[in-house]
Parts: sequence; C-alpha cells; structure tokens
Amino acid sequence: MNVMATTPAWGVPVAAGVGAVVGWAVARGAARMGERGRARGVGAALAVGAAAAAALWWWEVCAVAQLPPAVAADVTLATLAWRWAGHLTLFGFLAAATWVDLRERVIPDAITLPGVVAGLAWAGLRPDSLPPIARAVPRSFAAPLLEADVLGLAGPLGGPAPPEWLGAAPALGGLGLAVAVFAAWWLGCTAPPEADASGRRPFDPRPGVLAAGLAGIGAAWWHGGDHWLALVSAVVGMAVGMALVWATRIGASRALGREALGFGDVTLMAVIGAWLGWQGALVTCCIGVIVGLAHGLVQFALARDNELPFGPSLCLGAGLVVVGWRPLWARLEPVFERPLEIAAVAAAVIVLTALTLAAWWRLGGRPAG
Repeated sequence: MNVMATTPAWGVPVAAGVGAVVGWAVARGAARMGERGRARGVGAALAVGAAAAAALWWWEVCAVAQLPPAVAADVTLATLAWRWAGHLTLFGFLAAATWVDLRERVIPDAITLPGVVAGLAWAGLRPDSLPPIARAVPRSFAAPLLEADVLGLAGPLGGPAPPEWLGAAPALGGLGLAVAVFAAWWLGCTAPPEADASGRRPFDPRPGVLAAGLAGIGAAWWHGGDHWLALVSAVVGMAVGMALVWATRIGASRALGREALGFGDVTLMAVIGAWLGWQGALVTCCIGVIVGLAHGLVQFALARDNELPFGPSLCLGAGLVVVGWRPLWARLEPVFERPLEIAAVAAAVIVLTALTLAAWWRLGGRPAG
C-alpha cells in the first residue's frame, strides 16, 4: 500500500503552518521566561518550526516511518495525525527547554509543569499516540500475524492483560501507584512562583494542576481499558525518568563534593518519560549521555572553561528517540524483554553519566542544569 498516496495533499502545508505557530509560541514564551522580555530569533523560530513540523508530518504520516512496513497499512490517518500532533507538542516543550537552558542555565517550571500534564493527558486520551510497535498475534494454523500496536508498560498495550492489582476499578494498586508518583512529582519537582520586585506573588497554578491531575487519574482509572493502561505507562515513565537523573545527580554531586547537575534536568526527564514511557526515557538517557559527552568535548576544545548544560543533550536524545524509533526498537526490543539486563543498563547509565560529569568538571568545565 502506498501510504503517501492516501495522505491528503494539504497535509504538509497545514503541518508547516501549525509548526510555524508552535515555533512562534516557543520563541515568545522562551523570551518571556529567560531573556528579560525580549523576543529574539522569532523569525528563525517560525521557519524552523514550520520546516520541522512539515518534515515530521512527512516522516510519520506520509512515510509511516515509525512502524514496520508489514503493519503500516493497518494504521488510520487519524491515528498518525494524532501521534504527529503529540510529538510536535513534545518537540515544542523540548525546544523551549533547550532555548532557555542554553541561555540561562535553568529549565523553569513554566516549561516542565505543562509538559508533564500534557504528556499524561495525551496518553490517557489518545493511547494510540504512544510509541508504535508491531504485535505478533499467535495463530495455530499459520505463522504469527503482525498487527499494529503501541508500547505499554510491559510490551504491547494490546497484549496480555496486566496483573490484577495494576488494573482499573475496583483494583486499587494501580491507582495508588499513579497517585503516589504524581503527588511526588508535584511536591518535589514544582515550586510556587517567586515574588516580583514589589513583593507580590504571581498566580500559582500548582493547586489547580494537582486537583486536575488527580481528577484525571481517577477518571482514567474508573474508565479502564487502554486509556488507563496508557496513563499508567506514562506515569511509570515519569518515575523512571526522574529516578535516572536524580540518582545520577546524587552520585555525581557526592563524587565532586558539590552540585554537579541542575534539578531542572530531573523535571525535564519527567516530561520525556510522560510522553515516551519508561523505555523511551531510558533510551533517551543513554543517547543524552553520548551527546552530552560529545558536546562537552567540543565546548572544552573551543572555550576551555564553559558551563555544560545537560538539558539540551537530553532534549536531543528524546528527539532522536522519536524520529529513529523504528530502528531503535528493532534492536532494543529483545533487551527490554530481559529485566536483569535492563536493570544493568539503567545502572550503567547512572554510573557513566556521573563519571562523565565528574571528568568534565576536572577538565575545567562546570556541568549545570
């Protein structure tokens, strides 16, 4: 089936227009948060956003490049469009985080808080927007049949049923897990906005976010089905993403005797985990370490004594996971089926990242979030 031939001709220009709006929003928002109210590079952001959105539309919708060709014909245009829209939204948050972190050495809650909420909401409302995979359906009379599916907590979302304690109402285990992770993120990764020069505090959205998040979790739990399972996968992705960077931060800081990684990177990984699941968060960290090391070597060669923000490396890693998902998953799927190997990989990511940050500090750089 020629998927490109079935895609409406208006798809690419409309995608470019949407991308231009996203680029404008990123430029204006990043300017207000990190550049003293001055919008810089808005024209470039419009062009980059339009080009990125159009290219992503062609890659995900026209070429269906994230799924094996054997199951590409099974996916509807609506599913592909929703997945594209979700990834474009994620890219907007990643671009804003990169923009501000490179200039201000901080990733503010104004980016990560809506990023987490949007990721959880997208997973709960559109389970088919999770990372796409092919699911093998056993047949007694022939070879297994491949069907299009998405990656859930422990394999295909449409695969074997999860343990009873993790299920929807009336089971309470999964609900308790989701509420505990969300509350821990809200308490540990968000903070009230700082007071302005006059001493007045701006509007604090955190209580509303907490209430809406708990209500959404409760609604998905009560509804059940793929909506609940997808939300659980996103919540666990948050937890794993935060834990990886938090453990790295603690280990590197103890090795150096001072803070070696900004807390903004922890909250950024919560965003990435909410959108890509725990598997995508782990792969993002692996790629981010490699990108960060290369970035650090270039920075050291050119400037000798520059700060090294880790956030942009994580953002680039997440972007590479989205764009290169099909070949990445084809090679990593067998590894994710072996829990002990996954635990070893996670431990290696934490140790290697801490060692990389320590080595970079001793070479003269100053890693920061």
